[in-house]
Amino acid sequence: MRFSKKSEYALRAVLILADRPPNQTLQIQELSEISGVSVKFLEQILLAMKKDGILRSKRGVGGGYQLDRPPRSITLGEIILVMDGDLCDLNSSTKAHGTPEYPGSSGLQTCVAEIDEQINQLLNNRTIEEILSMDRPKDMLVFDI
Repeated sequence: MRFSKKSEYALRAVLILADRPPNQTLQIQELSEISGVSVKFLEQILLAMKKDGILRSKRGVGGGYQLDRPPRSITLGEIILVMDGDLCDLNSSTKAHGTPEYPGSSGLQTCVAEIDEQINQLLNNRTIEEILSMDRPKDMLVFDI
């Protein structure tokens, strides 16, 4: 499974915005520089996420984009769904083309369906806040002897 470039860039943008203090906006040019995504492509991505209530924008001085909800309430699955229209569906290729019967064919389809379910469950349960926390150093206990 691979993310589309749109999903990857959308995730980058949301993570960058989520790492800012609440209510701080970023202009599209700044977001483009930080994320490494062209302004033109980023405009399309940000508008789609704004339309779906993930982001909001402010006009004028101090304007730009910011999250519309707290990072703890935005999931990876939600962003991918907005960008790509669906989540992981490895099993669709075998359904679409039809598969001949062979030893293990039903078992393989069942296994692939289980993989889809687990991946999608992870994407739908993993929040932006959790992803950001993975980058932060863990508290280390130090004991002097």
